[in-house]
Amino acid sequence: MLVRDLFNTLLKAEKVEDVRAAHAKFLEVAGANEVPFGGRANNRGAIEVAADPARSLIERVTNGHDALLELEHGHHKGVPECRTPREAAEAWLGVPAKTGLAGLTPKERQGLAERTVVRLEPGEGWQSRILTVVDRGTGIEPMRMKDTILSLNESNKIQKHYLAGTYGQGGSSTLAFSKYVFIASRMEGTDVIAFTVVRYQDLPAEDYKTGRYVYLVQEGDVLTTQAQDGDFENGTVIRHFGYDLTSYTSSLGTRSLYGALQRIMFDPVAPLRFENIVAGWNRTIKGARNALNGALDAGDEGGKGPDLDYHLPMFNVSLGDHGDIGIEYWVLKRPEVAKGKKPSKPSRNFVDDAKPIVLSHNGQNQGEFSGRLISKEADLPFLQTQGRLIVHVSCDRLSPTAKRQLFSSTREQAREGYVQTTIQQEVISLLKSDDELKRLNEEAREKSLKEKDDDAQKQMQRQVAKLLRLVGPALVEVKGDKKSEDGVDKPTPKPRQKPEPIDTVDPPTFIRIVADQDEAITFFAGQRRYIRIETDANSSYHDPDDAAKSRINIAVADDLEVFGTSPLQGGRMRIGVLAKADIALGSKGSVRIELYRPGHSALSDERDTLIVDPPTPKEGDSQSGFPQFEVIPVDVTEDENWELVTAGDEDGTVKRHASAAQMNEGTLYIYYSTKFSRFAGECQRIASQNPALLASFIRRYELWLAVHALLAHEGEQDVVDMDEEAVAEFSRQERCRLASIAAMVASQEVRSGSTLEEADEAA
Repeated sequence: MLVRDLFNTLLKAEKVEDVRAAHAKFLEVAGANEVPFGGRANNRGAIEVAADPARSLIERVTNGHDALLELEHGHHKGVPECRTPREAAEAWLGVPAKTGLAGLTPKERQGLAERTVVRLEPGEGWQSRILTVVDRGTGIEPMRMKDTILSLNESNKIQKHYLAGTYGQGGSSTLAFSKYVFIASRMEGTDVIAFTVVRYQDLPAEDYKTGRYVYLVQEGDVLTTQAQDGDFENGTVIRHFGYDLTSYTSSLGTRSLYGALQRIMFDPVAPLRFENIVAGWNRTIKGARNALNGALDAGDEGGKGPDLDYHLPMFNVSLGDHGDIGIEYWVLKRPEVAKGKKPSKPSRNFVDDAKPIVLSHNGQNQGEFSGRLISKEADLPFLQTQGRLIVHVSCDRLSPTAKRQLFSSTREQAREGYVQTTIQQEVISLLKSDDELKRLNEEAREKSLKEKDDDAQKQMQRQVAKLLRLVGPALVEVKGDKKSEDGVDKPTPKPRQKPEPIDTVDPPTFIRIVADQDEAITFFAGQRRYIRIETDANSSYHDPDDAAKSRINIAVADDLEVFGTSPLQGGRMRIGVLAKADIALGSKGSVRIELYRPGHSALSDERDTLIVDPPTPKEGDSQSGFPQFEVIPVDVTEDENWELVTAGDEDGTVKRHASAAQMNEGTLYIYYSTKFSRFAGECQRIASQNPALLASFIRRYELWLAVHALLAHEGEQDVVDMDEEAVAEFSRQERCRLASIAAMVASQEVRSGSTLEEADEAA
């Protein structure tokens, strides 16, 4: 077999067997043999580092984008000097650095996407697809193949700041998911195509512990062939034969390769074209962030951008010596669904809804944080449970040391440690400081609740309190208006109202700090606070990325420092202020905000600051106490709250789920399925024998569920360090067991003849 014949066969092959036969036949040619990939006889450890075939594929796409930037670097002779891939994409590809791909027109995105293509072909099935990655970049000379795309841990890009590649893996992790990989490259301006075939080679078990990855050479070098009419002009083609995509069997959605590429390429420096030959359609992939920001392309589902309730643009936060991060987030509208239909989580179209906090570096998803940070730490459980809040943390401006401490070479997840913890704390603080998020969470909660009989609820509170006294102090108050120390009723706080819109004018007429004018803003040493600002100035008056372009100046006392600001949007913004760790108790100062108006006098506002003792636990806080609670029945065939019962479990079958609980602002909301088999069976039996007892049985069942939920909530802190999925599955199984026991106990109590009212009087 001639070299050109092998090249043509590999370029057009549709089955693994076609490649295997051509490869074996060519090995019979004199001088053809195979050498270890990366020049290492033992290379499995360096190649088999990835667990996810989609994330592994992203490395090939990233290399393709680097090849485009390398090509443009040559065309522009390195001018201007670019220190990041995003700067290079703006200078040489025309992608706006601030808005990213969302700032381009669909036609402009489509034109750029043609230069990097991912093609999915049928192959032998999902477990053995053909996956091709094509870039129209600079290409690779034949003599450099072994030191670049066929190398491991080389330093080809380590001094090229305008490229994303760093670790020298060359996308080699895709080899582990493939049976054969055909790699061909043609350097711009040449008429020679270099190519080879990579495969896993088994070695005799009696002599070797393991096999290795090898590639095809002839007389010690990769194969070459003269370019012909119809061949690609420049760039690289990589065809993966037998690529295992059994984890991504859908055409669209969360279990599709298309969806995974959108999520993992969260904010790429350039788009790519995804050609799904299996399903017969093509799409432009621009990343989830750009889709969230309204970028639309031909074929996008729904034909319109996402419905948003709220969006906070990038808020830049300084981490001191560790550099800066940018935090932004979106709140998606809950989709309208017909009665009896299960509502979907809108965040699933953009991220992993169980891990909706995305860390990115150079636009690639480098790790995700659990939704627990939103529901538990930021106290926004209903936004998280409904899958409506997505948070993005841009790590592009972290220091090199911080990036090393945070990111692993596999790019599959962030490394635990001080930097990760610090970022989590900043995210939580920002979310907790946003009144609009609190209002939207309350709104989501109100929509999920059912009207309940207040007297029955108070009676259940007393019954639960009585039962809990058996296991320790039960500080459960009857739900209602709270009382002050002098016994006077305090009114229940009213729901937060959506803030009135501020009409902007130019020149603006006011700027103010949203805080009590007669009271100092208090800090304790080391505390970070977010201070709200309101003005009728338009957004052009403040640039959070460039202080020199901003007309808003922030001045603080010497013992304070500003660590971040949000964009000015709709007349509102926030500034982050830090009290230094060594500040003295009682120190006084001020925060001053100034707005400069060209041709007019400046506007300003100022508030005093005071350093106080850090908060100490109130007396009795260390006692064993239980929060307020509400028990809410959920009919899985009709109720939208079924999503809360399943707590996001994709397997939402009736038998698997009994109940779930959500804590929010001091109240534990306990949702239970009315279709859970043991409960539904007892209801049916009691109703057939004595319908008058059914209401009593249901109330007793709810009582025992509440007791268990409150005890489980108290002990929840003991398992926070366990694996999230393990905790969720353990909790689900335990709730099913306890629900079965609750049904048996409640049924027995009903048969005994005692009433809840009698028990309440005895208490």
